[in-house]
Amino acid sequence: AAKKAGVQVIGCPKTIDGDLKNEMIEASFGFDTATKVYSELIGNIQRDANSAKKYWHFIKLMGRSASHIGLECALKTQPNITLISEEVAEKKQTLEEIVEYMAGIVAKRAENGDNFGVALIPEGLIEFIPEMKVLISELNDLLAEDSDSEKEFKMLRKSHRNEWVATHLTDDSAKVFMSLPSGIATQLTLDRDPHGNVQVSLIETEKLLGEMVKTKLEKMKKAGEYVGKFGAQYHF
Repeated sequence: AAKKAGVQVIGCPKTIDGDLKNEMIEASFGFDTATKVYSELIGNIQRDANSAKKYWHFIKLMGRSASHIGLECALKTQPNITLISEEVAEKKQTLEEIVEYMAGIVAKRAENGDNFGVALIPEGLIEFIPEMKVLISELNDLLAEDSDSEKEFKMLRKSHRNEWVATHLTDDSAKVFMSLPSGIATQLTLDRDPHGNVQVSLIETEKLLGEMVKTKLEKMKKAGEYVGKFGAQYHF
């Protein structure tokens, strides 16, 4: 304006998280772009799933502290299962309840001969499950850097470590810890940040759920509650 050039600059807010929504901004185009791109990818996987008819696809989406992206993609693509972190926290759901819910849908589809499907999972889900939050907090205390317990832990043979950890947790947390697939349990004790805390972002939540659903379905099969075949594919 000072040089009478007739140039006007307009700032356009952009964020992937959908957290700028207000009376002026209906949806930021970062969020709009992200969910459109993700939904196209999810749609491609759905078409593939419906063609091959032999895999359940567990798809982890961005969204550590909010499930806006997962919800918007679910509205766009209509998957078989969508987990919403905020809903899990509000209902105070346990990991076991989430696994039961997912296995129930897999079994219901299998009754119709459909041994395939798509599940959407927000990446921050683990931190919203109350019992996992407590477990992670206890592990952070137990394995704090340079603590006596951490030194004792490091002296153990790798094959004995998870069992040792379980005996040093509260009963509830020990039960949750021992219910985890061994690879995930090990990941919780080894992959720690410089402060000695669990690196939640490294937890492969989609694989954790996929493996636990598989174990649950095997039990259901023995009890005559599940008739299908289960194979999982994982995407992030």
